[in-house]
Amino acid sequence: MASAPGPATLLSEATRIRLLDEMLGTVRDQSGGAWSVLVLDVVTTKVLSRVCRVSDIMDYGVSLVDDVRKRREPLPQLLGIYFIAPTDENIKQLTSDFALAAAPQYKAAHIFFSSKPAAQQLAALRECPGLVSRLRTLKEVNLEYLLVDSRTFITNEEGALSTFFGSAVDSSTSYRVEIEVLTSRLATVFATLREMPAIRFRAATPPGEEFPPGLESRLLVAQRIAVELHERLAALQRAGQLPERETCELILTDRGFDPVAPIIHEWTYEAMAFDLLAGSQSLKENVFEYDVETQGGKVEKKEHILDERDTLFVDLRHKHFAAASLQISNQLDEFRARNAKVSGRSKGSGELEMRNMSRLIQSLPQYRDQLSKLAAHVEVASKLNSAIEAGALAELGKLEQDLVYGDATSKEVIAFLTAHQNIPASDKVRLLMCYSATHLEKLDSTREAQWQKVARLAPEDMAMVTNLEYLGVPVRKRSKGGGITFGRKRRRAVRKDREPDEDDSQFALTRFVPLLQEVLEDAAAGKLSTDEYPFVAAPASPSSNRASLPSSADNTPRAGVSVRSVRTTGGWAKKSAGGTPDKAESTKGRRLFVFIVGGLTYSEMRCAHRTSARLGRDVFLGGTSVETAPRFMRHVLDLSTPGDHTALEIDGGGGSGNSGGGGGGFFRF
Repeated sequence: MASAPGPATLLSEATRIRLLDEMLGTVRDQSGGAWSVLVLDVVTTKVLSRVCRVSDIMDYGVSLVDDVRKRREPLPQLLGIYFIAPTDENIKQLTSDFALAAAPQYKAAHIFFSSKPAAQQLAALRECPGLVSRLRTLKEVNLEYLLVDSRTFITNEEGALSTFFGSAVDSSTSYRVEIEVLTSRLATVFATLREMPAIRFRAATPPGEEFPPGLESRLLVAQRIAVELHERLAALQRAGQLPERETCELILTDRGFDPVAPIIHEWTYEAMAFDLLAGSQSLKENVFEYDVETQGGKVEKKEHILDERDTLFVDLRHKHFAAASLQISNQLDEFRARNAKVSGRSKGSGELEMRNMSRLIQSLPQYRDQLSKLAAHVEVASKLNSAIEAGALAELGKLEQDLVYGDATSKEVIAFLTAHQNIPASDKVRLLMCYSATHLEKLDSTREAQWQKVARLAPEDMAMVTNLEYLGVPVRKRSKGGGITFGRKRRRAVRKDREPDEDDSQFALTRFVPLLQEVLEDAAAGKLSTDEYPFVAAPASPSSNRASLPSSADNTPRAGVSVRSVRTTGGWAKKSAGGTPDKAESTKGRRLFVFIVGGLTYSEMRCAHRTSARLGRDVFLGGTSVETAPRFMRHVLDLSTPGDHTALEIDGGGGSGNSGGGGGGFFRF
């Protein structure tokens, strides 16, 4: 099998094996090496392109990749391999390809569904004689997730936050459908890995009554998903597709458990790039575009993909930006030293003229690939430096972290906003959201008007702050004596400081660590509270792996207790923790999965990588989407806007399962 296009882990390798060896390889072996056409849809195009190169597919006898939704040229001399989601529209397209027995689209059909098809869809296939006569393979591949990196996957449901936490949650028709879509896609992860998880979920208790309508539906999201996922996996277990006993642990939580992580400015290389550059002309999705000078002196556009196929990016991504900039500068100096004829001196990691970089590449052709990657990162660092200086981000970042850790108050917030009127409105909103998420029940109509006036914000900007209420954050002041309280009323949700990682200790702005870090560490040590994270079903043998499942008398769940009757206490504020950079992986304890409904962040991806490396244990992170600050703020604004947000296409374009749209396109390499 071809090597993975990035660092190999169980998840990335299992996905490639499932796609290449078990799907394409089976067809190649059955046909004696005959050439074939691979037919994909919006869902499977993205699934495949995240883990395979064009050359990988060609090695398995595929001569053409095509789109099932489009009109295609008949190729009756070639085999047709269909890797598609089981939607009604795809079934219709598939049967139409073989509607005319005398003029089939392909010589034979090998059909691989990305998830379990419905009975009526299978019946539709049987009712097409032309297809039945040429059908050679009909299987479920169980692959409807996207790999973001070797330890991170998403089900790519951009509307999940609005569906599960929005104002129309109780009346929305998509709430139930979204749970089915999510659990179906999440189940394919464990089917691919052939792992049976012991499932836990965040069971947060409401801190009071004065929340937007639909509070119960929001609070029960993680639990309802956990129960339905358990039922789906149990069905696969009964069918012999999963082990009889639990082999790993899955923790289901939601974005409300740490609303700060998607908002606060991060200071590591990858997180900064996708925060400050994403959506601009220079970075679209993960494709960075920059200008280079040719030998003839002309300037042309060049693209560079920021993913794990770039080993320099892998080395830089989780480092503090200052450390990453220093490394880029040092590597550039090393190459320059190899060719003293190249003019131009570096003024710092972000100030090298691209003309000199172009000359360096031309003068050292044997290092062209390495220098091209380095040139891209020189430009990334340059743009990030410019963004930091233009937006007073160093001062803003320090204030954000001081707020989160309880060292600043609204007085400092007002002073900063007064002194920095010209920074983007989005940065002002992020600062106010950081304050409101950690200084609970402080906002009333007077303060809201004051903030809006001082910061010169529009009403919709302030709505992003107050809409944190939909995620369970008590932003507004409560009526005196009103509402139900559970135990001691918590007015602040600030975090406790902890020593930074050794590699980051010399830099400023390293205090912030997502709350996910503590969840991972507690779960790995068997200390994660079963009050805050109960099991759907008691593990069969919790003592078989003390490093994975709780074994103490206090934490071991009682057998036979239904999750519907488990009484829990809230976990609205928890301390932070840290990790260490990636190292060689070993196997110590069961694999640990965390899935965040409402989206994960790049800072949380870093936590998963570092925790896995430090513990020598497989840690994987999943979510409905990847949330950068701009995207999260848009989604939070939508929470107060009624409407259905059903994600039946993995492209995130919305619409129904019968939609042929969604965009996405085909492979980008």
